[in-house]
Amino acid sequence: MDRNRVQTYASFAEIISALAIVVSLVYAGYQFRRSTTLSSSDAAAVLIERFRESNKLLIESPGLAKIVLAGRARSADLSEADRLRYQTFEREFFNTWEAAWLYHADGILDAPTWADLDDYFAVAAKRRPARVWVQVREDFPEEPFRAHVDSVMGTE
Repeated sequence: MDRNRVQTYASFAEIISALAIVVSLVYAGYQFRRSTTLSSSDAAAVLIERFRESNKLLIESPGLAKIVLAGRARSADLSEADRLRYQTFEREFFNTWEAAWLYHADGILDAPTWADLDDYFAVAAKRRPARVWVQVREDFPEEPFRAHVDSVMGTE
């Protein structure tokens, strides 16, 4: 009888060990999912900070604001130095959009956050002359991203 009792306890201990492993795996999955969500939040925070920096440049530099307005009206009228400033400013907008697109493509930025950011970018891009995108398009090697922006800008 003692041997049967010991075997019963051993079997019971094995069942409890197996359940503990399952619970550990479920918890590890939960933690992994949670860390992915935090990564998506972190990515969104990085993108928002890039927007703030761009806006801060315009607010704190009236000269840059004038260059951007003149460039959007007719960049050919800008001096060579101002045209470079203008194109760099506009390229930064598309760089930030591409970063968001890559975060989403890599699975870091979740679908709802990407959709919200992409809508923002699309609206902001449509405020720019299409020629701005045409001028900087070749600087972006990711063909799916270029095709995406082309469809938004109507430059397909």
